[in-house]
Amino acid sequence: MKPRILLAALAALSAVTLTACVAPASGTSDYLGKAGHTAADALSQLETARLAVQTAARGSMLHTTLEIVLSQAEDGYNSVQATFDSIQPPNTEEADKAKDKLDQILSDGSDGLAQMRIAARRSDAGTLNSASRDMGKVSQQLQAFSDQPSA
Repeated sequence: MKPRILLAALAALSAVTLTACVAPASGTSDYLGKAGHTAADALSQLETARLAVQTAARGSMLHTTLEIVLSQAEDGYNSVQATFDSIQPPNTEEADKAKDKLDQILSDGSDGLAQMRIAARRSDAGTLNSASRDMGKVSQQLQAFSDQPSA
């Protein structure tokens, strides 16, 4: 089998396997628990990126390493977001409100991580540091949601 075909097959199998690992929420409490875990996982990725930016700003990280860390953090964050989006919320107003709230926070974080990655690739330290500081608000929102997952 050609290496490209093998890699494509493995990628497809991985995607199916990862998607299949997400169980539907059995009730509002279960859904809110999954939402809380999602917020904590997203926070971890976001804070990894912010720490990398701070470390690079102090001159303690090579720029190429910063770019790799930001790209991987963004990929991890987007994977967390996609996994959450694949969970069917129960038919309750509380679950719908929590989903809407967390979706907005996750979207803001995804946009910020993309902005940080692009700024790093362009060697735009001002925009990179500004975007990292701005993501502090998103980190606080993710922490608060993780601690108390509700609308």
